Amino acid sequence: MLFVVLAWAWGGAFVAIEMGLSSVPPLWFAGLRYLLAGAVISAVAAATGRFRPRSRTEWLSVGVVGAFLVAGYPALLYLGTASISGSISSVIVSLNPVLTTVAAGALLADESPDLVDGLGLLFGLAGVFVIADPAGGDVPLDGVALVFVGVALFAAGSVGLRALDSGLPAASLQGWAMLFGSTILIAGAVVRGEAFPAGVASGASALPFLYLVFGAGVVGYLTYFELLSRIGPVRVNLVAYLEPVTAAMAAWAVLGRAPTATTATGFLLVAAGFALATVDDPLTKLGVGDTEEVVHSDLSESGSVEVHYAD
Repeated sequence: MLFVVLAWAWGGAFVAIEMGLSSVPPLWFAGLRYLLAGAVISAVAAATGRFRPRSRTEWLSVGVVGAFLVAGYPALLYLGTASISGSISSVIVSLNPVLTTVAAGALLADESPDLVDGLGLLFGLAGVFVIADPAGGDVPLDGVALVFVGVALFAAGSVGLRALDSGLPAASLQGWAMLFGSTILIAGAVVRGEAFPAGVASGASALPFLYLVFGAGVVGYLTYFELLSRIGPVRVNLVAYLEPVTAAMAAWAVLGRAPTATTATGFLLVAAGFALATVDDPLTKLGVGDTEEVVHSDLSESGSVEVHYAD
């Protein structure tokens, strides 16, 4: 149920971003969104549990999430979506699970990418290539490239956070990270010379902005980090495969724009890429191993039991 909630929250966000960018500069739009969402989540965290990070690892986790997931990824996503449609952005973002598998192999000791993983990445990149259609399509290549690099930052940040494995509660982590990341985004807006959007919460941008703050921001990110702590970065980032579907449905319902055959073909190639990346013992790669063996291993090494979810 949490997985489906996340897919709808983040899938609809692509349409909201596209709508809002028609009247609001990209970095201000992203920065104000995360600043307000971070304030709301921080208030919830302070009222319901421990709020302040206590250790160097917990502060480092805040830095990783703030820099990669809250600042880097949204900045490039918003800048890219200013020139391509939200539906196309969502398909490029669906490459996230493939990139996460590769990043996990590079950053986590218990993961090791092989030739099949490499083929999976190539299929995923082929899907992005089909969408961009550099031979004569009308999709701006710079927009595609910006979103792709943003997705790579998101994948690296997700795996890095998992490697740190800090004990900071999800709400506190997200609150601090959003406040930190929004500061970077707003600084970027000032450096780029973007005009301050005084009317971001009124007029045509009001509804998309409020949805991004409370729907995709507060609900979406709290759901994401809850799932990340339960099932790990590779499995939770499978939500990227539902996002193009929900984004296309939202675009069709709200904007009256049906998905194209080219976009659908690119998505199928990306999906094939992930299938290849997990074909070698997929249950192990997705973290669904022998629960009894894992528990015994944890007991022998640390004297405590770690619960591994396999839902």
